[in-house]
Amino acid sequence: MFTGTNEQINRASLQADEQPAVHCVTGQEPVLHLSQTLIALSARCGQPGAMNDIAYFLTKPGALPRIPNLLLVARTAELDWNSPKPEDLMGALLIFEQNICGIGVGAFATNDRSGRSTLIAMAQDRSRVVALVSRALLKRGAHLILMSFRAGDGAGSGTTPLLEAAKQGTEVARWAQRKRTIPGYLPLSKTFDSTVAKIGQRTRSNLRYYRRRAEADLGCVFLPQIEATREEVLRFNRQCMYAVPASVAGWRYDSLKDLCEPVFMGIKGRDGQWLSMLGGRRYGDRSEILWQMNRNSHATSSLGTVMRSYYIEHEIAHGSRRMYIEGGTPHPIKFSFVPEELTDLVVMRRTLTAKAMHLAARRWIEPDNELSHMLDAKDLEWQPC
Repeated sequence: MFTGTNEQINRASLQADEQPAVHCVTGQEPVLHLSQTLIALSARCGQPGAMNDIAYFLTKPGALPRIPNLLLVARTAELDWNSPKPEDLMGALLIFEQNICGIGVGAFATNDRSGRSTLIAMAQDRSRVVALVSRALLKRGAHLILMSFRAGDGAGSGTTPLLEAAKQGTEVARWAQRKRTIPGYLPLSKTFDSTVAKIGQRTRSNLRYYRRRAEADLGCVFLPQIEATREEVLRFNRQCMYAVPASVAGWRYDSLKDLCEPVFMGIKGRDGQWLSMLGGRRYGDRSEILWQMNRNSHATSSLGTVMRSYYIEHEIAHGSRRMYIEGGTPHPIKFSFVPEELTDLVVMRRTLTAKAMHLAARRWIEPDNELSHMLDAKDLEWQPC
């Protein structure tokens, strides 16, 4: 189990039999201190924007309080861990330890379902980095490790094991991996018409039809940059379908100020009332929807579709070439997304504590989280490590 408070940096690098060295930075502020290094590292590793808004993922509400842990993998043990240079790092993993009453319990899980902001490394190094950080967490007392990440060349493939099997009689844990495909992003062309032309016929028609209908029936007006107050957002949330707790709605509003390039847009009716609000972010030529709220008094108007129609058109004009939706979407537009491959890894220590965590996992992982489903999968091939 990790020791120390949330604001401490554990300065002890692993002096184990495996190299490169692995170092853990624990706590929100120490991790944020390295944000510029992480941004540069992600660009260097061909993952532009992956760490641009790390504060968003550090503060994202969860079922239980979590302690962020950033594991840095260095090419050499001789490194200034307070100010590491991107070129001296092989990779990094952002993972969260569940804690009770401020004490870490040794259960770790990644917080980004897309896997884009979890593991940073060159494609050919990712399997090695995953192995190193997994071993490092076990050496520090982890009982359960769950992570989803974007694999690189050979990482997570059916023929390349992520963790090497331990010698008989020396294993301390067991592990399993799987690969799955998720809807990645919607490619954006240079115009709205050319973009939606590549979308399924019914979804394409709905994007146009419901927008025209909202403009005619509701006097819908699109506002690409809104100045709503926190209280206004909280009040609107209470009037929306699938309203979230006030604490989550407040966090959504507050987190916008920490984004490198925030998106905060909405639509109003002719009576001046909000119909929909959308929060997101931009990085490079990519745009991502982080959350959306739609008024519940117009269920037949498909306000979510209307808002996305405006959003797509606006982001194309802004120069975006990819549209992501954080956490995924049940909307049929997902069937027009470019598929991307994700690797899931679970590591369980051979302890009663780990078994208890396995049984209780659905209490601290959201029910629709694929990692929690993986724990119950019957077809996993477990291997010792």
